[in-house]
Amino acid sequence: MKLDYGFTEYDTEKAKPIFSWKSLLDYDPNSSSLELAVGDHYTIYKDAKNGYFLHCRQRIQRSFAGEVTDGQEYIEPITGEMVCVYAILHNNPQLIESEGLQPYQKSITERVLLIAAGETPKVSKSKKEVFFDLESLANQISEKKLPFAEDIKYDLHELQQCLGIAAYRASLAISGRILELCLKLYCVNNGIQFSDKWMVGQLIDKIGQAGKYLDPSLKSIWQIINQQRIIGVHVKAQAPIPSREQAFMVSFAVIDVLKRLLQN
Repeated sequence: MKLDYGFTEYDTEKAKPIFSWKSLLDYDPNSSSLELAVGDHYTIYKDAKNGYFLHCRQRIQRSFAGEVTDGQEYIEPITGEMVCVYAILHNNPQLIESEGLQPYQKSITERVLLIAAGETPKVSKSKKEVFFDLESLANQISEKKLPFAEDIKYDLHELQQCLGIAAYRASLAISGRILELCLKLYCVNNGIQFSDKWMVGQLIDKIGQAGKYLDPSLKSIWQIINQQRIIGVHVKAQAPIPSREQAFMVSFAVIDVLKRLLQN
């Protein structure tokens, strides 16, 4: 795929792929290849000028066991810092080392590790954004009398406890609960019908079908959370042990979703 901005051109044929991941929903019934599976396929490329861009292609299936076809495809220029974020999210320290992204990793870690073991979260303000601590979020939830308020408040408290004792798998599981409740709250606020039995993947798809915008990175966040959820249910399944940075990154991404809901 090629994208020409006039002053800059991005071409997957000429650039070098350095990292890829998938957020899959199902196999193609006519192929066992994961490259043809239903879902989103992401690849980060590095061009001749040492710039980066993200290529995403979708494989879609319009009916159960139906034909799988190519869906939307896009290219998005990204910074080295964003490459580092994706590397942290997918627990890929080798990419950080090979691309020399350690300064970004240090900066990101300092910004996202606002909750360290034994410390009280603080409110950090900047010109563009206000990061609410967990206690502040809980207070806002009470004031707004939101649906699922007590569940969310309890989960926020439990998330803080898990992060504080370095229970990172547990923190990802709690983050998944908070994300699911946030998406259901979003559906309630926007009149989108959903089933109480639906999980995050189904909720994201339903919101997308309703024409509402969600940050594409949520699917990557959910994929990381879901890996840990699976091993919690199936003891024989294996998944990478989440790093401290990965756990905090996912936790704060989920908290950011909640923060945006509270601002609406």
